[in-house]
Amino acid sequence: MIYSAWFIRKIAQDKKHIWNLILSGGLLITVSVLFGLILHGEASMTPADVYRAGKSGTGGGIFGCYIAWLFTKALSRAGAWVLCIALLIAFVTFLIGLTLDDAGRIAVKILQKLWGKIKSVLFERRRRKAQAEAEAEEEEAEEDDDAFVPPSLPKKGSKYYNKPVVDPNPYAEKTLSDSNPSGEKTPSDPRSAGAPVPGSEEWAECEDEEDTESVSPLPKPQVVPRPDAPKGWGEGEQNRIPRKQEELPKVKQKGAAVRGSIDLDDIFSEDNKKITKQQPVTVEPIAEEAEEEEDLLEAAPAAAVSSPSEEELTARRTPLMSVLPQGEAEEAKKQYTFPPVSLLTALPAKQGDVTEELRTNANRLVETLRSFKVRTKVVNVSRGPTITRYELQPEEGVRVRAIANLVDDISLNLATSGVRIEAPIPGKAAVGVEVPNKNRETVYLRTLLDDNRFIQSPAKLTAAIGVDVAGDPIYVDLAKMPHLLIAGTTGSGKSVCLNCLILSMLYKATPDEVKLIMIDPKKVEFNVYNGLPHLIIPVVSSAKKAAGALSWAVSEMERRYELIETVGVRDIKNYNRVTANDPDKEYMPQLVIIIDELADLMMTAPTEVEESICRIAQKGRACGMHLIIGTQRPSVDVITGLIKANVPSRVAFTVSSQVDSRTIIDIAGAEKLIGRGDMLFAPIGAVKPMRLQGAFVSDEEVEEVTSFIINHSEEAVYDDKVLKDIEKEAELCGTKGKKSPSFDGESVADGDGENDPMLKAAIDLAVESGKISTSLIQRRLSLGYGRAAKLIDEMEQRGIVSPPEGQKPRTVLISASEWHEMCMRSEG
Repeated sequence: MIYSAWFIRKIAQDKKHIWNLILSGGLLITVSVLFGLILHGEASMTPADVYRAGKSGTGGGIFGCYIAWLFTKALSRAGAWVLCIALLIAFVTFLIGLTLDDAGRIAVKILQKLWGKIKSVLFERRRRKAQAEAEAEEEEAEEDDDAFVPPSLPKKGSKYYNKPVVDPNPYAEKTLSDSNPSGEKTPSDPRSAGAPVPGSEEWAECEDEEDTESVSPLPKPQVVPRPDAPKGWGEGEQNRIPRKQEELPKVKQKGAAVRGSIDLDDIFSEDNKKITKQQPVTVEPIAEEAEEEEDLLEAAPAAAVSSPSEEELTARRTPLMSVLPQGEAEEAKKQYTFPPVSLLTALPAKQGDVTEELRTNANRLVETLRSFKVRTKVVNVSRGPTITRYELQPEEGVRVRAIANLVDDISLNLATSGVRIEAPIPGKAAVGVEVPNKNRETVYLRTLLDDNRFIQSPAKLTAAIGVDVAGDPIYVDLAKMPHLLIAGTTGSGKSVCLNCLILSMLYKATPDEVKLIMIDPKKVEFNVYNGLPHLIIPVVSSAKKAAGALSWAVSEMERRYELIETVGVRDIKNYNRVTANDPDKEYMPQLVIIIDELADLMMTAPTEVEESICRIAQKGRACGMHLIIGTQRPSVDVITGLIKANVPSRVAFTVSSQVDSRTIIDIAGAEKLIGRGDMLFAPIGAVKPMRLQGAFVSDEEVEEVTSFIINHSEEAVYDDKVLKDIEKEAELCGTKGKKSPSFDGESVADGDGENDPMLKAAIDLAVESGKISTSLIQRRLSLGYGRAAKLIDEMEQRGIVSPPEGQKPRTVLISASEWHEMCMRSEG
């Protein structure tokens, strides 16, 4: 009763007060019966005796005495005791809510505390015993030292004085030979060198001589700061290295070599540490050969040594530029160098325990459904970086539709938005309720690229896309997808997802294995990738030239199929395998076309763009051509039925309505996503889309990776033939197949150089020649002097050629790749 009154508020909240009152009454009766058994538990008592004992208050009450008498009659006194004790334990256990597991844990804790105290007592005893033994040994050693009187040494300058002998290996273990019991002089015995024996006449003569000079100690080796150490270093011995070997006292040692380890990683700078990933070199000098040791010390800074790798990376990711000699650096630069993952942001420390949050949400979820007469139980909880999925198993007779219709009520009771119900979960007999976490975690791209599943994947188009609700990384192979559509509103994470896919391919494939075509109508997303050796052409920013690039891709697809047909195989993989040893057959790399904003292209040239995308999507997989299409306006006039039918793999980020969600992935749900990388991924062949948290990579990381690749690989060489073909296709764009009028040198009157149609031809001539002059333009382009001079002035105004230098030709200030990038950005 006291327990129930003390915890009445908690008991009433759990609706268990009636049950607790019943248990309290049973416990009270059991205690009364025990008192009756203790005071008057004889079987020979009559009911009248029991009544008198209870009335007198000496037997636990009339009721308790009577029940005790019945138990004794029925079970004997021993049986009554056993039954009462069992009932007492049961009532107490149920009343306070103690289970067998709880009791076991309490007992284990008690035993652990006892055992800990016992161990501490035993340890203290051993420590005191060892301390007492050590003190006794020290006292014995002091007594022996007091008993020993050392003889006086001969004075310096006497005939028996010898220079002090330096032990070349003072730390070597000295042993006495048992084979010399007679005390004969050995070479190591000081008496063998002619030293006087204490007590002899010679010893007395040495004592009479005056000591005019003291023995100078050995010079201490000088130390200098490390050559790469910053200011303020050099105080500790760990940051110093000895000078050259001739500055140290040379000691001749015979016998075993002194082996040491020189960590050359301390000599190199931090920049080389980030690049080089090899095992540290161990140098073992021999003390006998001082000259060789000096050479090793002098050659140490030039050795190819690095710190141990922070992560286990493949050997091909090891940059070689910093460890090669100057003469070989240019030759190595021609090879593609995979960027190290240290350029990306590392995973921060994890947050604290969230068990209480999960338990609270699970209880509220079950209680909310129970209030609507939908009885369920939680069978599993999967926590991801941003979403936690509670798997509920409904009882028999509960309709799944009844749970799905309560999504708004669940959001209200959990005080959160973005709740999504997946009914049922594919492959499980449960309903999934996805609830956003209070504390969201960021999924960094480096975490996914460091995973062994990505490193060991043989596919060159393997890309990291994010993690699922359980926190497992998800990777995609573009060769199997084979095309991908990404759609979402502004700020939902679409551009970040595209950057993650591109960086994954840069970390996985060389320029000879994968080629890229990037189309960026916004002119600000993909400009950072200009100069990469993977690009066939510069990043295309003009809408018309983007349509021309897609038309060229269709022509390239047909050409590839003709080459595959000549070999007699079916796809690009078998073609490259068959023609691997044939020098007459070209290697066919995989080609990925990435479009950042499809809506702008569909507004400029809808017919040409849709036709090209559909043709590539239908036939491009076998010849190694794949599409990644992104758009922020998922309407039916942008994502047409033909495009949807031919692009099977899709990603939906946050959208504004169910209509947009159905346009992308054919079902509703994307409108309830919470943004910042939260996505629904529907790969080819999936029954339902899966919810993922996309990986994050910042603009600074993208710039660092691209800068590293550009600086450590050969310069990007764009295909002039491809650029000319794209120019021709762009001229036909929007003319329904009719050619636009062309201009030659005589068809247009002299005008200003800015609008002169021959300006592009003049710049092409200048970039190709490296020098330009008025006479060269007149001769090569068949123009008059005035028009050629205006073209030269316009090129100077645009910063393409240098100012005049007398009668010398003008110098071209831009490279061919820079001119191609300018052409891809211009509309003309």
